[in-house]
Amino acid sequence: MNPSPTPIASPSQDAIAQPTARVLTWGFRVSAALLLVGLVMSLVQQEALHTSLEDVPTIANEIGDGNGAGIVALAILVMIATPIASTIAVVVSCVRCGDRRYARITGAVLVILFISALLSAR
Repeated sequence: MNPSPTPIASPSQDAIAQPTARVLTWGFRVSAALLLVGLVMSLVQQEALHTSLEDVPTIANEIGDGNGAGIVALAILVMIATPIASTIAVVVSCVRCGDRRYARITGAVLVILFISALLSAR
């Protein structure tokens, strides 16, 4: 039996996949690095980590104070923001490729993500 041929990605698929993969890769790398730094700082400073995510001004104050828990919280925010940023990258890539239908569908998903994020922040 011959194995089924591997589909070849069209240029528009590559134009969508590459920026999205870059956003996801860098989002993971940045959040993992922040998490590691924050955990090490918290361990060295012998401070407890938060059991829930604080609001952005509190996180900024903690980072400004050199608090490791603030950096861990920032890492979590980056983890949350990464899928949203990748969805934005898909929308932009679709618009650039002229694929308006997929851009609208992905835009609708983006609106759902924003609404979910706003509702969960309450």
